[in-house]
Amino acid sequence: MSLRRLLPSPNAIFVFEATARHLSFSRAAEEFNVTQSAISRMIARLETHLGTKLFLRSPVGVSLTDDGRQLYHAVTAGFQQMEMALDDIRARQGEEGTVTLSLSSAFAMHWVMPRLARFQTSLPGIDLRFQLARGEPDGPLDGVDLAIRYNAIANEEQQSWVLMEEIVLPVCSPAYRAEHGLLDEAAGDLTQHTFAHLSGSTRIPWTRYLGAHGYGQPPGSRSLTFSDYTLVLQTALRGRGIALGWWHVVADDIVHGDLVPAARGVMRTGHAYHLVATTRRPLRKPAALVRDWILEEMAALPTQTIGG
Repeated sequence: MSLRRLLPSPNAIFVFEATARHLSFSRAAEEFNVTQSAISRMIARLETHLGTKLFLRSPVGVSLTDDGRQLYHAVTAGFQQMEMALDDIRARQGEEGTVTLSLSSAFAMHWVMPRLARFQTSLPGIDLRFQLARGEPDGPLDGVDLAIRYNAIANEEQQSWVLMEEIVLPVCSPAYRAEHGLLDEAAGDLTQHTFAHLSGSTRIPWTRYLGAHGYGQPPGSRSLTFSDYTLVLQTALRGRGIALGWWHVVADDIVHGDLVPAARGVMRTGHAYHLVATTRRPLRKPAALVRDWILEEMAALPTQTIGG
């Protein structure tokens, strides 16, 4: 029996895959830009057509049945094979020079952009496409060639190359430091300072850094809070406050004098950021060239300016 006859419609398998991947009818609806009820109806038609339940609905969420898991594994394997074939076809049609990167908006703005002219000189036949995250870069590697991820060691699903150890230090503009001094000089009184925060649950908030270095907590100090780390850094660059800077993001701004350390204390977490790629398909030559360029540029990053 042909696959077409096994499905109620060609779209059914795509709707099923998205719903199973998200384990959410509402997120699948967002992906297809339709209503949640439309997704529910399509899944119900597929289940009726197959004569089995694919999802278990409960007040706490959605899960796959045994039949649903079996179908999902088969569908994802098939999709991966199709992706590989389409990549090969695009390469033969002249799109072999496009490499997609998944990374944070802050890393793209403060590390990639200052090097873009050098990249284009070194690899003139390769175009970059960015998939940006506003906060910590995470998530699957679907649809991207390379991604920057935190503590993403190699496993059966991904290749991994160490990009740089995680180093965190407070940064501010030279004018701000000249007016307010280092945190070390505040003698426990931080009320003269303005701290720029990233909203939500962050791995290294200001309270953790200040406590680890004995600066005390900042009651009475001013604060500015943003949902995007790029805006946190803009606060420091414009002289409006102090931001926690991840070295792999702020190094260029410090080297060029746009930012300076706002304290002598540096936090080395013992963790690292990695450049990763999926193992589901071979790394294309243009992506390998971009990988090597990023690793070489990061290795050349000076570290002597870390600290106050």
